[in-house]
Amino acid sequence: MNAYFILFLFFVIVIQTIGVYWQFKDYKQAVKRVHRLGNVGIGQKKGGLLPGHIVLIACDDHGRITGGERMNGYTIFSKFKPFDHFLNCNIIDSSIYDFISEIRKLDSKTQKSYLGYLRALEALDARLHNVSE
Repeated sequence: MNAYFILFLFFVIVIQTIGVYWQFKDYKQAVKRVHRLGNVGIGQKKGGLLPGHIVLIACDDHGRITGGERMNGYTIFSKFKPFDHFLNCNIIDSSIYDFISEIRKLDSKTQKSYLGYLRALEALDARLHNVSE
């Protein structure tokens, strides 16, 4: 009985390792796709018991958003998908600073649900300020 359990655990670990490899490969490809659109900001919100997300947002040198992709979900089968709407607004050609201020206006509980987006936008803000200095 113990040998079957150990074999089962080994099988589960191998499957998980393969899944993580595929997910990391998808992540690298998504970063390359978004990087073609401009400067890239990456943000993450860990889910715990709820689904988390990873957000990739691209903008030009003036802070205008040129595109984005996100991955939502629990499992290793989640994939990055392009998105062009956020907070009921079209993000393309919108300012990262407008979205940062809109998220910060939200109550703290709602802000936490958009934490990955806020981190990606703040990363872009920091990158643009470092480039201009």
